[in-house]
Formats: sequence, structure tokens, C-alpha cells
Amino acid sequence: MNLARKLEVGSACAIIPILLEVLPASRVLRWIVRIPPRAGEHVAPERLAFHVGRLLQRAPLLWHYSCLRRAAVLAALLRREGIAADVAIGVRRTAGGVVVAHAWVRREDGTPYLEGEGVQEFVELTAPGVVRQTGK
Repeated sequence: MNLARKLEVGSACAIIPILLEVLPASRVLRWIVRIPPRAGEHVAPERLAFHVGRLLQRAPLLWHYSCLRRAAVLAALLRREGIAADVAIGVRRTAGGVVVAHAWVRREDGTPYLEGEGVQEFVELTAPGVVRQTGK
């Protein structure tokens, strides 16, 4: 990965978590969906995910790793790579009755992207009145 790409990853990791703190998440996520692809050499999505996770896990305070911050930064960078990705947010109930939330990156067809096991256990949330289309 060249210096320009590293700076882009670092900038995204610095800016997007702050935007999530000061603006409604819905506005930030709508903005991410509109990010245009960049021309030129592409970086492997797995490599982007590695660097985003590494930077956010080492970052202090507002920038520290959370699933929402990771998903938002990664979705923005994947869109810059020309990959149609956005952020999904879901919930599940544990055996003890506690509701747990999680955010992940999903492909255009709705399948989880660059995620570990267990995402299928979450029920994806949608905005009121929005019907999510699955498969055609």
C-alpha cells in the first residue's frame, strides 16, 4: 500500500469516528453511501480491514475501536475502492435476556462482508417504513 493510500486510511480513521460523535449516525451513514470510487490501483478489502482494525484498536478516546466505528470507516474505504458496501446495524437477545447491538459492513445484496461468525444471529434494524429488499 503506497503512502497516499495509508494517509487515506488514517484520515478516514481520524475523521469518521468524530463525525459519528457530533452528527446523527443516520446522516453519516447516508454520506458514506454517496462516496464516489477512486481511480487507480486498488487495495485488497482484507488489507483495508486489517489496517482499519489495527488503527482503531490502538487509538485513544473517541477514536477507539467499536463495531460501528469500524463498519463506518471500512464501508467508506470500500466505496472508495469501488465496492458497493454499507453499514448494517442489528440486535439480538442473549440467553440472559440482555439485548446486544452490533454493526457490520454488508454488500449491496445484504450479505455480511469481512465479518466473523455470528452476524447471522442478529436481526437487522431498518428505518421505520423502510422495507429491505433481499435477493431478486
